[in-house]
Amino acid sequence: MFKFIIRRTFYGLITLFLIITATFFIIAGAPGDPIAAKVEQMPEKAQQVIRSKYGLDKPVVERYLMYMKNLVTTGDFGESIIYTGKSANDVIRDNALISAKIGIIALSLQISIGIGLGLVSALNREKFGDHIIRVCVVLAICVPSFVFAALLQYFIAFRWRLAPVSGWGELRHYILPVAAYAIGGIASYTKYMRSSTLSVIGEDFILTAQAKGCKKRRIVRKHILRNSMIPIVTMIGPAIAGIFAGSFILESMFSIPGLGAYYVKAVSDKDHTMIIGLTIFYAILYVLSLIVVDILYGIVDPRIRIAKSEQ
Repeated sequence: MFKFIIRRTFYGLITLFLIITATFFIIAGAPGDPIAAKVEQMPEKAQQVIRSKYGLDKPVVERYLMYMKNLVTTGDFGESIIYTGKSANDVIRDNALISAKIGIIALSLQISIGIGLGLVSALNREKFGDHIIRVCVVLAICVPSFVFAALLQYFIAFRWRLAPVSGWGELRHYILPVAAYAIGGIASYTKYMRSSTLSVIGEDFILTAQAKGCKKRRIVRKHILRNSMIPIVTMIGPAIAGIFAGSFILESMFSIPGLGAYYVKAVSDKDHTMIIGLTIFYAILYVLSLIVVDILYGIVDPRIRIAKSEQ
């Protein structure tokens, strides 16, 4: 298991290096001057000082090497071009927790409710309850989260006044964004859990357990549930990264000062340093989540670990 973790970590570092390199050169080659608006009214000499500060007067390869050296030695993602004196690290430190709070609550609801509904739907296949759940799942997957957010704002907040339309700082401000964020995820977890459970129910070891007279509750808990969790583990990996990334659109709609709002503003303002820094932060979370998923695979089903080791 230790060698397996080391190998996956090594592959993760290579992946992260490629993501950082690709992101830097793509952003560096993007059209437009990132500091044009900032230095427009400044004298030529002052403009040169600003460009030198951000390394924009140097070749792209040299800037890349300097950025990588600074990133590896200090862990600094760089200073924002738009927010003078504020680095991407500062934005992550001050705002990541806000996105994480919504993401953690929403993910908890998605997993718990989705697994439960998927299991109930599969165990009651082709019955009335199964049909109702499947129709709701299709609707929830097809409708974008921002549409749910708009509907919740109109009915829950505007018409019925059960929660505030937007804002941040109080417990009641969590209600609508968490609900809008969780609906689509619940549907996805329900769909995959139902499909996985149905495939497990027909396996020989389930039929053997039933033939031996095992109680249905024990079969579900000991055999069906664990073996049905593998697709769910696959989904949890990217969802871990999504805890901090959240939904860019939802954060804007509900006026939530999370990382998503800063990322959208950085793109619109051509704040290259902030875009690169936040992208690297999301990439680190994503790669770590994939490593965690591989480890969970080995725990849920050791055969997967053995197969990957042999490859």
